[in-house]
Amino acid sequence: MSSADPWSGFDNRAGLSQREFQANSPIHQSDYQLLVRVLDGFGVLYTLAHVMAEVSNLADLTGTERLQARHMLKETLAILREPGVASVRAAQDAAYESLGLVDSAIATVAREHQCAVLTDDLDLYLALSRERIEVLNFTHLRARVWGV
Repeated sequence: MSSADPWSGFDNRAGLSQREFQANSPIHQSDYQLLVRVLDGFGVLYTLAHVMAEVSNLADLTGTERLQARHMLKETLAILREPGVASVRAAQDAAYESLGLVDSAIATVAREHQCAVLTDDLDLYLALSRERIEVLNFTHLRARVWGV
């Protein structure tokens, strides 16, 4: 990503760094800072429209927070490569039946671009590991930082 910290413009009192974007999955500012450090180690960063749609939908914010989050997402999208994967093509992937559309699209791109995957999804992590696709589990990285 960039050396500029996108969190610096956020009003932490508004709770953005503590808000739950997904049930049972709190996102904390320290998680974001770890994510930035990990991503800084990669040259090219890929994403998918499937993934960005989920990110956008998970950010259940209002008012100023929503505008800030959308601005940050827009800035982030400008530095990512986004190969096109049609849903019908992703559904043809072997991972589709067990993992679903988004994860099968991720697996497709990882194979085609020979890129590593960073995920917090254990099922995706295990499936890609079995295929010998380089994959990092964010929960494992977080535990390593905590010294667990």
